[in-house]
Amino acid sequence: MQVDLSAIAANFHHLRSLVGSDTEVAAVVKSDAYGLGMNLVVPVLLEAGCRTFFVANLREAMQIRTRLTSSVRINILAGIEDNELDVYRSYRLAPVCGRLQDAILAARKLPELVLSLETGFSRFGLTFAEVRAFKHRVRREPDLAVSHLACADDPIDTTNRMQRDRFVAMCQIVNPRRRSLAASAAVWLGQNYHFNLVRAGSALFGLNNAGVEPNPLRPVVQLIARLAEVRAVHCGEVVGYAASFRATRSMRIGIVALGYAQGLPWSAGNVIAALIGAYKAPVVGRVAMEYVAVDLSDVPAKLCTEGQPVEFIGPSLPIETMARAAHTIPQELLIRLGANCRRHYTQPCRDAPGFWQPQARSP
Repeated sequence: MQVDLSAIAANFHHLRSLVGSDTEVAAVVKSDAYGLGMNLVVPVLLEAGCRTFFVANLREAMQIRTRLTSSVRINILAGIEDNELDVYRSYRLAPVCGRLQDAILAARKLPELVLSLETGFSRFGLTFAEVRAFKHRVRREPDLAVSHLACADDPIDTTNRMQRDRFVAMCQIVNPRRRSLAASAAVWLGQNYHFNLVRAGSALFGLNNAGVEPNPLRPVVQLIARLAEVRAVHCGEVVGYAASFRATRSMRIGIVALGYAQGLPWSAGNVIAALIGAYKAPVVGRVAMEYVAVDLSDVPAKLCTEGQPVEFIGPSLPIETMARAAHTIPQELLIRLGANCRRHYTQPCRDAPGFWQPQARSP
């Protein structure tokens, strides 16, 4: 997997241009920056101007805090436990408090208070009753209140407006200093959803959740594997497990060193295609643990050699296309592939638009 770090920075700047100067763009880098590697992604975002980060848990927060000054905000989505208070204080970390007991603990013991409000997602967050109880028990205004939209990728879904109205009403009770309702897809819902801060994750990494056309985001990842073997298959012969593909003609197939162990979905068998040069090579048969077969019958023989690069995700093969074919979502693909493939970190190559030359590897 090749990761274009400059594309991440470009996407950050594009989001800032959409929300305007009154709204901050925070970066969600949970799950190791969606599988792309926090240690290299976070410094790029910091250099681009990002000053607020959201991570999944305390371990991730500690991993990046050592690389950031104390003025950079780190918010932890997992909340807090009593035995973690000293660490939160020492490293200036802010839990996102989605339970009443967490909110009260943070309000009394920590310098920064972030509340999560339940507006219709039914996953963590203080309810209206809990917000009123918090206001009654704690005389402190939150530094930040956040919530999460369930249907932001569908701009006409009335759930968006309902959740926004609930969010506004709950904020009127607790009166937070700053408010955040929008994640990546909600950026395109307009300024009524932006408030003081938007939390960008998927969009930074090139995922077009909102389905905006033409896609304004730069692609970040390219997935390339190598041909391990080329062989002939005669008419009537099967390819791979369960004989899910049977040749209807004499064919040339390639065995590619990529399988579900590296994150390629098992459900992608017989439904996706790869590229060899400019030529399409459909996947034939089931995806195996370490290998997958592609049809090379329409690929020139000079490109059908062992070691030849085979592209599965790239400028002409968006990750969204693979996700739809495999009945999953781009975020899952990104995390699984990023966690299991060898990652190369790159800058754009001017001589070959859309293809990036390796310049740095993951440590």
